[in-house]
Amino acid sequence: MNRSWVKLGETHYPGESQIVLAEPVTGWNAGNQITIPTTEGSPFYTEDKDGRRIIASVADNSQTEQHEISNVRGSVLTLKKPLKFKHEAVGRFRGEVANLSRNVIVESADPDGVRGHTMYHHNSAGSLSHVEFRHLGKEGVLGRYPIHFHQCGDTMRGSSVVGCSIWDSKNRWLTIHGTDYLVVRDCVGFRSIGHGFFFEDGTEVNNVMDRNLAVQALMGKPLPEQNLPFDTNDAAGFWWANCQNSFTRNVAVECDKHGYRFQMVKTDTFDPELRVRQVDGKLKKVDVRTLPFIRFEGNEARSQRRFALNLGGFHGQSTTEDLDRDGNVIDRVAYLGGDVQGVGPDALHPFRIKDFLVWRSHWAFHSTAPNVVIDGFTAHDINYVVWRSNIAGHDYNHVDFQNIHVSTFFNNWGSGNNRSDLLRYVDPVDDFHPSSVITGVDWLTPYTARVSGVSVDDVRVKQVTVNGIPAELQDGPVTTWVAVLASPALSGVFEAKAVDENGNAETTGHRLAYTRPLQSKRISQPKPTAASQAAPPVSELTAPTEVQPPVERDQPVNTSGLKWPLWDGRQPVSEYAKLVKLPAKKTIELHGIPLELKLIPAGSFLMGSPSDEVGRSTDESPRHRVVISEPFYLSSGEITQALYEKVMGVNPSHFKAPDKPVEQVTWHDAIAFIKASGAPLRLPTEAQWEYACRAGITTAYSSGTTQQSALQAGWFGYGDELNRALSDDESHPSAQKEPNGFGLYDMHGNVYEWCADWYSPTYYKDSPTMDPQGPPTGDERVLRGGSWEAPAVNARSANRNGYSPNSRGYVLGFRVALSVDSSP
Repeated sequence: MNRSWVKLGETHYPGESQIVLAEPVTGWNAGNQITIPTTEGSPFYTEDKDGRRIIASVADNSQTEQHEISNVRGSVLTLKKPLKFKHEAVGRFRGEVANLSRNVIVESADPDGVRGHTMYHHNSAGSLSHVEFRHLGKEGVLGRYPIHFHQCGDTMRGSSVVGCSIWDSKNRWLTIHGTDYLVVRDCVGFRSIGHGFFFEDGTEVNNVMDRNLAVQALMGKPLPEQNLPFDTNDAAGFWWANCQNSFTRNVAVECDKHGYRFQMVKTDTFDPELRVRQVDGKLKKVDVRTLPFIRFEGNEARSQRRFALNLGGFHGQSTTEDLDRDGNVIDRVAYLGGDVQGVGPDALHPFRIKDFLVWRSHWAFHSTAPNVVIDGFTAHDINYVVWRSNIAGHDYNHVDFQNIHVSTFFNNWGSGNNRSDLLRYVDPVDDFHPSSVITGVDWLTPYTARVSGVSVDDVRVKQVTVNGIPAELQDGPVTTWVAVLASPALSGVFEAKAVDENGNAETTGHRLAYTRPLQSKRISQPKPTAASQAAPPVSELTAPTEVQPPVERDQPVNTSGLKWPLWDGRQPVSEYAKLVKLPAKKTIELHGIPLELKLIPAGSFLMGSPSDEVGRSTDESPRHRVVISEPFYLSSGEITQALYEKVMGVNPSHFKAPDKPVEQVTWHDAIAFIKASGAPLRLPTEAQWEYACRAGITTAYSSGTTQQSALQAGWFGYGDELNRALSDDESHPSAQKEPNGFGLYDMHGNVYEWCADWYSPTYYKDSPTMDPQGPPTGDERVLRGGSWEAPAVNARSANRNGYSPNSRGYVLGFRVALSVDSSP
């Protein structure tokens, strides 16, 4: 899946059976179960026959729906049954659609009997990616949760939970207990008893909660012998007792008590001074009420009956006994001081809340902690915005409050005894360092490792290095990064460290031991994931087995209306050039250096690989008819370092030589070169590239069927038949091997070549016949042609790879195309 949940694209009404999403989805299929959370408010209370206020569960009268998909096309879902309720999507105020189904399922054998649970322990290993956890969690039993990281400390640093769905739980969704540096991203929690995404004992730090959806955390009871005696388990979508973690881009909807809840209480039997990991990696006792967030940004809450964000405020109860006029248990000490009793971070390191969105809820924000800076706060259709808070050292900036029914700032007071204390100001400084996690290591070859990960900080992360090598960064509330390391030792440690924009350097980076493999296992770029945005590779060097190969799509094509005649596949290109009155080759000067381009005739071919081709991958099927309706020009070789440096003024290549192809260029670098060239050049589409590579041939390589025959056309590395590096472990000057039938060099091997298209592994299933352009959106761009370090099967004409357009490595280059109607 590209997304586990997405926003609605437009408002939908009862009786409708089609839903428009705000973005296209992949990996969503007919038969999947989805949930559509309500966009309506939840009643604050009802009254019993005696006139007492009853605070029932929001699930008792909910407009959240669960449906089955009957069809998916891009951003449009067709439902098996029509909607029952209205679901709103206007401007920033939009509901969500979440997919609950996965092909890997962990569930209880008997949901009505004894339920199961999963658990990681100290020194466990592994991550969870796109797994469905349903009907799990033992109600009322401590430590028995659908997903539970139990007292792992930092021994699982680098593990992640990505794209999972956890639903119908009798005991929370995901519990992080005494565990640091876990990454939880793009997960869906739907219906739980008690808190949903839960931090258990207040010692947990440096965890990343990014873009998760929490729907219907429902009222529970305190668990026997729980670590924190003050927790009433009264249903927060996100609940924590130590703020030194990162919460970004999450959404909480229709939870019984809180959307987001920080709670820590000092009592006669419990001391909030806990042993917490410090910047040097050592444990030290500290009052965790004083620890600020690593980052709290871009979070949203909707349809909350009580607090959207409760930052150390009082909790109240969910019963009818001894309630005051607001429906809360009468406890004047808690009422005035809140859970944190007026204790919070100092004025130099306040709680910082950025771009918080609350709508259609009862209370938006409550805090009895001092020293809070809010920068960006939108509240819409709310009863109370800032409710009975300690305002000492509070600073509110860029607020937008609309349609407020009762009060914007209600009955504010501070915990201090004098006016000067209430009016003190915060003066934030940044002296904290970033926190980094390595989330994946891909061995591109036995001599090349790609290390990916994530770094978080409350300001922009400026640099990440892995063993001193700068990584490519993708900015955001969570900074993802990738670094490619050449020739690491046979065994050793990868160490990732970050520096923020104010110069604060990470003291204890993530150190990950490795042993270099004997063979390369993967080549494709991982998709962005939970911390690193990394996902399983899209193609393997060994051919996947297809039990039932898809039927070829080779339907007849009507070409009578085309402007250009199609090449018959036999005549020399020179004869076709005469027929269409175009030169068979062109030479243009870019900043004084000639670039030769060859004419590629308009034509038709079968794109993809047959089921018996050695090395084929599933993303190369079904084989299908494609028409390239117009001739075009393609550079006879890959762009050289000499030409790239002349145009761009720099040479980023690892294997430097003027006549070798430029490498270590991202997709964006290739586009920048084209713009700087001053010529109307472009990258070829994926279909144009494969058509030009084949040059009328249907075999795996333009030079034949076997990997051995491919040696005539290109430079390769390790392979099944070759059994050794045949490229001397480096790139080679252009045009040293035989050209193909169109006069193009190095279409097989040397360096991978960027294409214009977005990549999708399933695009061939319904791609158009005429001039396909690739999917409209995606996370990765297409790479074609193999490289000097990869086996020959990766250089087959049909081989496809999807790489992040930000990827940079010494196997990545490009060649350029020129349309006939834009020729200079």
